[in-house]
Amino acid sequence: MKYLLLALPATLVATQAFGQHLEYSVRANAGFSEFRGANATATTAVSTTTANGAESSRVINPYGKHLGAGAGLSLRAQRVGKAGLLTAFDLGFDWLQARANVDAIYYSSSSASYSRAATGKVHLYTPSITAFLGAGWRLGGEKLALDALVGPELAYVLNAREIGDGSSAVNGSWRTDLSRPPANRLDFRLRGDLTVWRNRVGLLASYSLGFANYQPATTSIASPDASVRIARVGLAYRLK
Repeated sequence: MKYLLLALPATLVATQAFGQHLEYSVRANAGFSEFRGANATATTAVSTTTANGAESSRVINPYGKHLGAGAGLSLRAQRVGKAGLLTAFDLGFDWLQARANVDAIYYSSSSASYSRAATGKVHLYTPSITAFLGAGWRLGGEKLALDALVGPELAYVLNAREIGDGSSAVNGSWRTDLSRPPANRLDFRLRGDLTVWRNRVGLLASYSLGFANYQPATTSIASPDASVRIARVGLAYRLK
């Protein structure tokens, strides 16, 4: 089924001999992302190490299953052909995050190691540049219309950063802020995309299913699995 959906845009592009006209639109959205896969987690713990008088903290697994809110902008060029056939190219920027809850903290130093209950949240921020190539249909007329598209989306992840804070019953507050470079910066995704137009203004919604793993391998996890899911809702304005 995955390969059938990926082949659909290429098939529609090949069958659309020429377009009636081109449209351009600017889009702004709220984005909600989460991680899924065998190594994504809803709850994690913080590891705090003290060495040479300096303390450093990081969560054990920042690839959270809870939705985090972000935002995005994009520009789209779209060809409207016969019978409402559509082909579109969308270039955008997403600033997204996923989050996990923290329920424990582990302390380690040269003199002692122990664990305590903790509370808090950790967010993993993943800014990225996206390119979406979609094909589909337009239903309706000039004043009110629905554009439905499906196709591949390629994202280049600029960075991933962990930021978390909370408290523990014994040692007070904790905080993390460090870079978490993804295992794969290129994320190939499958995207479904809807826009409801009223004249030049549109309401948009889309969903992207990522296939790339973000979590680097470790000695304990040789082949991790943590891929992203993204839902977007927002507004579009048709320039032409």
